[in-house]
Amino acid sequence: MLVLFLLMGVASFLYFAFLLSTSSVLSEIWIWLLIGGAHFFLAFLLKRKAEWKRKSVLFRIKVFCLTSYLIFFFTILSIAIFLTQYKKGEMEKNLDYVLVIGCELVDNSPSETLRNRLDLAEEYAKDNPNTRFVLVGGRGRQSASAESSVMFHDFLRNGISSDRLLMEFYSKNTKEKVQYGLRSIAHWKEELLLQDEEIQRERGTDEENYSYLIEDALEGEDRIPRVGILSSQYQLYHCIRFAEAENVYSYVSMRADTPPYLLPHYYTREAISLLIGRLLHQV
Repeated sequence: MLVLFLLMGVASFLYFAFLLSTSSVLSEIWIWLLIGGAHFFLAFLLKRKAEWKRKSVLFRIKVFCLTSYLIFFFTILSIAIFLTQYKKGEMEKNLDYVLVIGCELVDNSPSETLRNRLDLAEEYAKDNPNTRFVLVGGRGRQSASAESSVMFHDFLRNGISSDRLLMEFYSKNTKEKVQYGLRSIAHWKEELLLQDEEIQRERGTDEENYSYLIEDALEGEDRIPRVGILSSQYQLYHCIRFAEAENVYSYVSMRADTPPYLLPHYYTREAISLLIGRLLHQV
């Protein structure tokens, strides 16, 4: 057990160094320093000899720390496994809207994680020409451009019309990205309805036919939109929960691939975040 904790501690510090050198724009990579330090502390406790007596303070500390560690480890592992399997609905054709969740940029260009999301979104856009896309994400701490702006120009370079794209610049975290994105959809729906009404008026449609057109538009307005939420697998549960708390649209999760070397970080970070959110009744 002592050797295992030492190896886990070393591995955590090495992984932190790897992330710092290759993906320094990632958030919360410092958790690997805490994880490594915790393993070294447990190794130190195990090395200290303690009498197996109820009155031994060191023995009680050992039992408490090891028990807490095992509970925390298996809780995080269980949550991470749940996140890898989570899915909302089935992929559909011709969704009304797709919410593309932005993430970190590297030198004002898509990171590998964001590149995978964009590839999936652009492929879907080409196969489903009636779907509109809301690109969400503000400017990060280490980038000069907003995530949504970088995504917008990438869509244009791949032949997607700007009429099908809407950008949201102000969100900073996952919750804000989902909330602001869904509010943008609501405003976009209203604008599209008003544009349709104005077009019919300009065409000079007779009053009888015009009333039918208005009724059809209102029926479309009342229909619950089908919204795809496109992100990486590790983030989909949080996104769907935030979305369901915000609006009563019909949601479908859309999973983009995640770089394998980032899987430990993303799932550990998200599992800890979900655990804290549950304890604080925020998720």
